[in-house]
Amino acid sequence: MPPERRPSGTSISTERAFDFHRPARKDRPTAVGMLRCSIIGAIMRLAILGCGYVANMYRLTLPAHPQLELAGVHDSERSRAEGFGRLTGARVYRSFAELLEDDTVALVLNLTNPHAHYATTRALLEAGKHVWSEKPLAMDLDEARDLVALAEARGRALACAPSTLLNPVAQTVWRCLRRGDIGPVRLVYAEMDDGMVARAPTAKWINEAGVGWPAIDEFQVGCTVEHAGYVLSWLCAFFGPAETVTAHAELLMPDKMPGVALHPAADFSVACIRFRSGVVARMTNGIYAAHDHRLRFFGDAGVLEVEDPRSDRSAVHRRSYATLRRRRFLGPARRVPLLGPRETIAAYRGSQTRDFCRAIAEMAEAIAAGRRPRLAADLALHVTELTLACQGGGRLSRDTPAGGGSHAVATDFTPPEPMPWAR
Repeated sequence: MPPERRPSGTSISTERAFDFHRPARKDRPTAVGMLRCSIIGAIMRLAILGCGYVANMYRLTLPAHPQLELAGVHDSERSRAEGFGRLTGARVYRSFAELLEDDTVALVLNLTNPHAHYATTRALLEAGKHVWSEKPLAMDLDEARDLVALAEARGRALACAPSTLLNPVAQTVWRCLRRGDIGPVRLVYAEMDDGMVARAPTAKWINEAGVGWPAIDEFQVGCTVEHAGYVLSWLCAFFGPAETVTAHAELLMPDKMPGVALHPAADFSVACIRFRSGVVARMTNGIYAAHDHRLRFFGDAGVLEVEDPRSDRSAVHRRSYATLRRRRFLGPARRVPLLGPRETIAAYRGSQTRDFCRAIAEMAEAIAAGRRPRLAADLALHVTELTLACQGGGRLSRDTPAGGGSHAVATDFTPPEPMPWAR
């Protein structure tokens, strides 16, 4: 059944909404005319490119954001697109070109394989679309730079997953750090170990849309590229730009899928990241060691611990230092209440609870208001550079699954603002 059409809200200026980087130049097409029908009142029409495993999480959490309306879907595998169209009631584009030509769509969610992100996002930007990309922005730093430059030149918004920086957990931690609840923070430990995934029954990981977990793609892309952004987006927002990455990466299990020749990608990495603010973070990514997603902030006066930064409902605990005679020790853990309004997140099969469309809704609001999204393109570029350096063992290389080294970070970004309810 097609989704119910929502009533229009207050109308907004299309020109302001779609050309917010700078005033329109005569040599660049304005949004007026090109995307005249892409917003109905205050509702933004969007399309989904790529109807694979993760698209189901976007589908199920989209209804929580009435300002977003799914207009159409496309996938290179026609049957998968048709199945997704039946589930959503959205139009099924016969080709990628047909999606590009749909001027009723302002924003496209690029949920394709990471190796396809650059070419598809570039085509979308050239067609005048705003783009939300699954992580990473691209698998090559120069390609990611090119996308950011193109988005700026075309006056289009470009943002990248994950959305978790805007959730109550991250915003609560951020405010605790700004208030100095554990004193000055000098060190962060981040664990992003998912357990021995290659020996798990991954063939049974089938979502509600009937799509299986893409094991081959996941193993060939690499767990650091897939997961580091959950931590890095938080740390960059909290502590500002990084200046160096010293990392080591290894391919521990080349036999993940017996009989299948996989392109080698590191399945373990450990990195020390130094931020310009002086904070040092040690981050581990892997799919071999026991499951552990703890994120710990060590301050002069205590420790702040997040059970799982990939979950919008993770517990946050604070422990304070105490002194007794000749000993200094950490006291008992006390749970920190999460900030933000009460919210309902649609359930889906998976190990975390997460609103995949949270930052997309914020992005749409930013476009409508003529301001930068909080998860802006320069932040996505910086996180991409750090991710690639960690995955490559300190080198920006896709083809070196083992080794170590150091990388001087070249990109920069304007730090985002906290959510209004968390200031």
